[in-house]
Amino acid sequence: MLKTASSVLFLAVAAVAQSTAVIPNPAVFPGGGNSANIWRAGINRVQCFYDSSNWEGQGIGQPIVISQLEWRNLAAVAASITYPSVDIFIQPAAVNYTTPSTTFAANRSAPLGTPNYSGPVTVQALAAGNFVINIPLTTPATYSPDLGVDLLVEIVINAAPTPLTGTGIDCGFNNPAHLCNSIRSVGSTTALTGAVSAFCPILRTTYSNAPGAALKSVNGTGCYRFAASFYEQFAGSANDLSNTTVTMSQAGGGYVVTTTAGSTIIPVPAGATGLALTDDVVSAAIPLPFTFDFPGGTASSIVVDSNGSIILSGTAASSIIGNSGTLFGLPSVRLAPAGMDLLPDGATNVANVFAYADPANANNFVITWSNVPNFGATLPSTFQIVLTDNGAGDSAEFRYATMVNDSSSNGGAMLTAFSRGQGAVVPLASVDLTAAPVVTLADQRELSLASNRPVTGTNWTLNATNIPAGGVLGVDIIGISNPGIPDAFFLGLPGCGLFASLETLSAYVPAGATHSYSLAIPNDPTLAGFAIFSQTAMFVSPAPNAFGAVTSNGVGGVVGTL
Repeated sequence: MLKTASSVLFLAVAAVAQSTAVIPNPAVFPGGGNSANIWRAGINRVQCFYDSSNWEGQGIGQPIVISQLEWRNLAAVAASITYPSVDIFIQPAAVNYTTPSTTFAANRSAPLGTPNYSGPVTVQALAAGNFVINIPLTTPATYSPDLGVDLLVEIVINAAPTPLTGTGIDCGFNNPAHLCNSIRSVGSTTALTGAVSAFCPILRTTYSNAPGAALKSVNGTGCYRFAASFYEQFAGSANDLSNTTVTMSQAGGGYVVTTTAGSTIIPVPAGATGLALTDDVVSAAIPLPFTFDFPGGTASSIVVDSNGSIILSGTAASSIIGNSGTLFGLPSVRLAPAGMDLLPDGATNVANVFAYADPANANNFVITWSNVPNFGATLPSTFQIVLTDNGAGDSAEFRYATMVNDSSSNGGAMLTAFSRGQGAVVPLASVDLTAAPVVTLADQRELSLASNRPVTGTNWTLNATNIPAGGVLGVDIIGISNPGIPDAFFLGLPGCGLFASLETLSAYVPAGATHSYSLAIPNDPTLAGFAIFSQTAMFVSPAPNAFGAVTSNGVGGVVGTL
């Protein structure tokens, strides 16, 4: 095995270069919650818990040294604010972020010692969406996300700010979907206990790799990945669905989704009573006049969520959704014409949600949000879901008269989607429903490869998952370079990549959906800086392409002593 000049340079740069990471992982939760009770107009103690996957999901699995913390505002800060005395403590949490204790000391893995920062803090006067609080740490904190231990950031505001005003901070707000949580004692820095609040501030960390840390990376993607679900992400106050119809017809284990101009709203029957839904609630189970089949299942009843979706199966709990990370983390199958923070009035039939059989067509069942505004807003939306019994391969439509997404609670973020729910294959990206038809297929996961970090004196262990049921012969590849070929169509492997050079090839017969192999790393510190790469491939029957195989993503490592 050769040490290449590029790997030595990579290790040297990685050891000193600073990077930033926004936590929670913005690919899972882009933000939108708001709390002024963290950086508040008064004293405070807040323990903030961040799941380790927030880092690993961004390719940060090595030990890191955190040198700076920043917090983002959700509303404009008109004039700068100064806190005269703030302490910041950072350490691995003693608990999982989903189950913190209300006793502060029980959440710490070590007693509080010297703060990582102690001194004044200024909130900068900036427009909404900026990181307005920036704290370079006096004592940087070391954290190892790959140990699976969550991070605890404890904020202690010892004296009220000048002027006496709080700052609305961008937060996660749906534990555990947003992968963070908090305990706070509002108005006290000496209380031994606090109260749980899911409103945990979004944090930007500046970090560098710990000196001598072994590194790992994920290169490319495996093949082939299909999802029956789909979604379109809309930013606040922006969508193009008013006066359109989105039709979902079943085919190939998924949906063919087409969007057409114009919308015929099936009227609410005269004298009909709404579901009396209010803020963030679900209805009781509503029996359907037929069994509705959808990709992956059937429903004889539905539950209506006031926040713009219906639940076909699974846990019946309300969610404003707003983003794909939240949607696909929910343990429920949903049709969501407008997953956002809606506010039906519940008490009248003026701004209500209705469920009824179509008077003109017994094969249709209709759920209508009629003149319902967003939370904190006034402009109403009217839209509906039409479930149609076709005998086999039932269909659904989202019909929009007017659609407004301007909630004050989550920046107006909105998702239009069909979700197979938690555990299903998540689509790789948002689609554009009005640009072209969207075709989804039955869930299938790509061949995947993961590894630990190659630390001297240990084994570099590689684990392959999602081996196809028709797998016949596998080949493990270990090399000293990454060819970086994302699409090997010229080899008869369209959509499959090559991410490891072919120095070492080892064949194996699959025995199930998983497979492990390893490379022993000698306990020799002079090996630090060696770059190694691996990938696995599987020949499959029937052949998925001309070459007859699928390939995993690649993994790379740089040997280190830590």
